[in-house]
Amino acid sequence: MLEKTFLHIPGIGAKTELELWHSGIRSWQDLDGFFTRPAAISRGLRRRLEEHIPQSIDAMQRKDAHFFTRLSSLGEGWRLFPEFANQCVFLDIETTGLSPVFDKVTMVGLYEGNRYQAFIEGQNLEDLPAQLKKYSVVVTFNGSGFDLRFLKLAFKDLELPPIHIDLRWVTRRLGHRGGLKVIEKDFGICRDSSVEDIDGHDATVLWSRHLRGDKDALQQLITYNSEDVVHLKAIMEMSYDRLALQASGGLWKGKEIYEGVNSLPKTPRARKRISTKGNGTLVDDLLRRSSISTPRIVGIDLTGSERRATGWSLLVGSNAETKSISTDEDLIRETIAAKPDLVSIDSPLSVPDGWNRAQEQLVADSPIYRKCELALKRMGISVFWCLLPSMKSLTMRGMRLTDELRSHGLKVIESYPGAAQDILGIPRKGSSLAELKWGLNRAGIEGPYLKNKVTHDEVDAITSALVGLFYLADDYIALGTPSEDYLIVPRSPQINYTRLSEILARSGLDEIHICASLGTTHLQ
Repeated sequence: MLEKTFLHIPGIGAKTELELWHSGIRSWQDLDGFFTRPAAISRGLRRRLEEHIPQSIDAMQRKDAHFFTRLSSLGEGWRLFPEFANQCVFLDIETTGLSPVFDKVTMVGLYEGNRYQAFIEGQNLEDLPAQLKKYSVVVTFNGSGFDLRFLKLAFKDLELPPIHIDLRWVTRRLGHRGGLKVIEKDFGICRDSSVEDIDGHDATVLWSRHLRGDKDALQQLITYNSEDVVHLKAIMEMSYDRLALQASGGLWKGKEIYEGVNSLPKTPRARKRISTKGNGTLVDDLLRRSSISTPRIVGIDLTGSERRATGWSLLVGSNAETKSISTDEDLIRETIAAKPDLVSIDSPLSVPDGWNRAQEQLVADSPIYRKCELALKRMGISVFWCLLPSMKSLTMRGMRLTDELRSHGLKVIESYPGAAQDILGIPRKGSSLAELKWGLNRAGIEGPYLKNKVTHDEVDAITSALVGLFYLADDYIALGTPSEDYLIVPRSPQINYTRLSEILARSGLDEIHICASLGTTHLQ
């Protein structure tokens, strides 16, 4: 298809290319002797062809992918796949979550068509940039919005191959929509039974299990990743065959390149993670830097109604106890009785500018979200607007509860356990309650919750209390404005502060200041 392509030539679009094909110029070789015959093309187009076709032939022979970067920018990079297949790599990454600000790359799989390589955080991930320089073409699925975006943030001055083929958009041209697993089924590709039920959330849990020394978990994650990249190759080849036929409009039929799905390559043996724990845990470090020697922190994972029990936790030093409490009266009584130094509540505790609290309604054209929620959305953190119909009762309940607790002289902050768990690299409760428990214990929180049966909301309440400890250790980020108040999240060295600052500025939030304690707030 590449030798039949003219779109890489500046000034030539799809319409002109089709006109060239219909005029008899269906490949670069068709130019030989063509201009000795009458031709219904302009002099300007003739000059372009005479100039660029010899250069194109030379670039293809030299395997110079840079010459064809215009095809990549037009979404037509698929056209050069067969000619550059030997310089092509299929890439897929695994991360701790979806936020390019708070989450990090855990592993990257590269597949060359016959060889698979895994680059793993804590082992050899730092070798990835040098390896990527060896290729001319990189093929991904949704790499434009996810994989390559993460890698550019993870590696400063990363040099990617000049041609990127994103199969999410290539397959969409063929009428397919959905994630990679959906596309695989559309193309008749099956997964190995050992990983067929694993998805992106499960991959974060496998990584968490690996962090606590589960060698089998890492091996399963590598197998899952290797299937992704092997299947990318099959989808690329089938898509090429179909698009080449589609693009020709029936003028020709080229030789198909798809010959079947490759068998899984031999994957590298996973190495058991070596613990890098230093002296003490994250909680130990935060306690050393806390403004209170043995703080008492109440964490509350509030529900929108008294009909559903709320998760409640008291964190004293490094020990957490939990309860499920239903009514506001009981919540207030238990919280005051705990004599906390701080109360950390998982609920919106304020409303957007423009809200008339006396009348409980918005003024005209005011948003139903706060600026901190808009910023979290832009960071890739799942959050609901505080005044959505499904959220309004929770927001009002949180504000009433806060008013009452503050009237008793208690300090109250707003926290968001899901964001905190993402920042700390702990799987959310929706992925695995057991791994969430283990993650909190790895941070240094002890207590009956580890062995007793507790609710998801109780464990999130512990996370809210942990955010309170970050606050007392002055190791936190306050997302908000004076008029809308602040949502508190932990600091972490894995946060991309440059990207975070850009989002805060664009969302109208207060600027943050990076403190010297950044190196302490991460888990090993």
